Amino acid sequence: MRFKLVLSVQTELAGNILPVSYQYELSSCVHRILTEDRGAYEQWLGMNGFLPEMNTRYKLLSVSNFYIPKIKVEEDRLYVLAKRVQLWISTLPERGSEEFIRRAFQGRDILVGDRKSQVAFKIDEIYKSEPVEYTETMTYLSLSPIVVSCMRANRSFEYIGPESPDYEELLLHTILEKYRYFYGKDFPYESNFKFELIAPPKRKGIFIKRFTREESKVIGYMCKFRLTLHPVLQQLIHNTGLGDKISLGFGCIEILSLIHISEPTRH
Repeated sequence: MRFKLVLSVQTELAGNILPVSYQYELSSCVHRILTEDRGAYEQWLGMNGFLPEMNTRYKLLSVSNFYIPKIKVEEDRLYVLAKRVQLWISTLPERGSEEFIRRAFQGRDILVGDRKSQVAFKIDEIYKSEPVEYTETMTYLSLSPIVVSCMRANRSFEYIGPESPDYEELLLHTILEKYRYFYGKDFPYESNFKFELIAPPKRKGIFIKRFTREESKVIGYMCKFRLTLHPVLQQLIHNTGLGDKISLGFGCIEILSLIHISEPTRH
């Protein structure tokens, strides 16, 4: 289930400058709001057949980048030059989700940024998207960078791009592993998996926990692509993200036919 949030920029409270790498801070903010009323959060998961601990290794939701109609970028800072921005949140649970999301976010003030600069937003409106009919072949656009990684011989991690010969196999592995984690069994049908780029990918280097001892850099890719996959798995990735490090704000995707704004610049 997918929700679009419309937020107003409160420049008078904290200015209009975001870090270019704000994905982790935004995703953390969303998760913090969802879980602050622990009882309501656990009730929401329980009525959908999920346990709270299932939202640890893999998230039961995904969060997009902001859609900001007008920006200016200087070095590692992003100037928000629009009065309103948009954000998409998707959830695998469906029962009670609209009520839960509205109660958690409607009218909420949030602050997003790092130790150097932040922007305050107010959540003005929440829209629930129409139900989707999932088919075996669908075209997507990434709403936040898609991350795929593999382990080197020395046990360090390497980030790989969509044009790598190993990309398709590793991407399918993340999907099947996520299904196994949430449902406690292997996917029982043939996945019929095929990944096809339909536009050149754009490489993004994103800092995580900037200006802290835990600072690191993640490499992901923004892209348009066509995916052949069992409809059950199409629904899974549309609602919980695609690839690695979803909990850090990566891997949110949208079906191209559902995008009603002109080709967006997402930051």
